[in-house]
Amino acid sequence: MTSATIRRCPSRLSRSANPGFFTMKAVTRILAVASSGFFLAARQQADAFSIISPSPLKTSTSHHHHRHANPSVKLHATTTTSTNLSTRMPINESYPGLQKVHTNPDIYIISQFLSPQACDDLISRAKAKGTQRSPVAYAGWTDDIKDLLGLAASGPVSWGAILGAWYEAQGDTSSNVMVNLVLHALRNYSVLFVMAAILIAGYTKIRADGLQELRTSTSTTLDDLEGGNSNGVREFVLRSVDLFGPPTSLRDDGTGKGNNEDILSSPASYFEAPTVINYEKDQALAPHYDANRSASVEDANRGGQTLSTLLVYLNDVQRGGTTKFGRLPAITSSNNENGSNNNQEDLVQRQVMGDPNLNIIPRKGDALLFFPADERGNFDERTEHEGCPAVDEKWIARIWRHEGRVPPPFGLSDECIKEYC
Repeated sequence: MTSATIRRCPSRLSRSANPGFFTMKAVTRILAVASSGFFLAARQQADAFSIISPSPLKTSTSHHHHRHANPSVKLHATTTTSTNLSTRMPINESYPGLQKVHTNPDIYIISQFLSPQACDDLISRAKAKGTQRSPVAYAGWTDDIKDLLGLAASGPVSWGAILGAWYEAQGDTSSNVMVNLVLHALRNYSVLFVMAAILIAGYTKIRADGLQELRTSTSTTLDDLEGGNSNGVREFVLRSVDLFGPPTSLRDDGTGKGNNEDILSSPASYFEAPTVINYEKDQALAPHYDANRSASVEDANRGGQTLSTLLVYLNDVQRGGTTKFGRLPAITSSNNENGSNNNQEDLVQRQVMGDPNLNIIPRKGDALLFFPADERGNFDERTEHEGCPAVDEKWIARIWRHEGRVPPPFGLSDECIKEYC
């Protein structure tokens, strides 16, 4: 695959890592409020101004200030939220090695999800193909532009249009003074709106380029499932199919391949092609989301919203490189409701000791499963996470499970799914 193919699996940086957006939005909102006051005074002076009064301020779609409940004393902690979320997408709850480490939102560790041979093969294939700088997508850029344009239109654009029209109308003693005032205002509004749109588009482009600096890893995609049992990509996809669908033995035709005539009957139809990501010393990924509030527009060509993230650690990492959920509490060892004492001790030891947040230490072959959005595609901000700076080299493989069919080149081909899945 080409380098363009590699860029198809970006990470979505959260606005919490994008403070410039809030600065610009705050300035625009102040001007909008000021312009609203100006309009009230202007309407008392001339009825003509009421024709072009500004629209109400639009509420931002950003929701980054979230109040958490106190950490639970259970082994798998629980976090509550005021967001109206439905249940997560279903999975095979009896999958071997599946252990819940957090409830609401649900987060799992799956022990020995991939064999050591499959892990090594994935790394070898990624090295052979070559990795490039991991891409970053500015998720929600369409909503941001819409919000900023709305604020500009109701604030500085309207303000400038009215002030300009008022200045141009000074000394006009003709009988059409009010008509001329309105025409001047409309002309000014059109010009200023276009200028504001250009500035906002330029600002968004600058912010999108700047986000790339927040991710320093390299990556590549792998979608070749041919070969025998030694193919790590094939093992990753097939085990993911069993995790996100019924066990092979329970599929409708008893053959283990399901209904090959219906591509959508296979969970693999909803997968993005596996991505292998490499973190060398000091490389990291800033706090981000895997889901997208604007997925229906921005991710329409790749299956829509991301409902689940499945990460597999391909090597043991002794120092650094942990996966941290900054909005979720750490696992505790008290009041274990699920599993034996051995499982309890193992889960507690899987996190960074002393960190108040859930912070998972990589272990070769183990998988981390979580749900960036509910089954209806509603964004879950609680799953914000980050790849902490690596000290020792780290390799991971990832599959994103979307709400709709992921077509090539983003997903697996129909032929591949029919043959292997």
